[in-house]
Amino acid sequence: MKTLRNFTLHPQGDLEAQVAAASGFELRRPPEGVEVGKGQAGLDAAAAQLAELLEDCAGAGDAGLAGGHTGLWVVATAAAVRAGKPLPPLYCFETRRIHDSQGRFVFQPEGLLRLC
Repeated sequence: MKTLRNFTLHPQGDLEAQVAAASGFELRRPPEGVEVGKGQAGLDAAAAQLAELLEDCAGAGDAGLAGGHTGLWVVATAAAVRAGKPLPPLYCFETRRIHDSQGRFVFQPEGLLRLC
């Protein structure tokens, strides 16, 4: 089974692991995501950190689970492409959004979608 590294900002649960396994992945549950600091300098530093993680992921032959700050992903992946660095296969969960009893959204993973 191929490893799917968790580049989101939160641990993944049993359901996410089951969905990943159904697609042939062993999901690393602990988050490896990058927090974005304040301002442009914070975004730039986080993007450099994420780009390094993605390069390492590609070099290991792993895939990545994308999530978190959308702008961070745009900057980091664009920088990697401009620099000619490989990106690993990137995925996100296909989710069903359900309202809980308090009207908040609860996200239930139903599958994996390949981003690139």
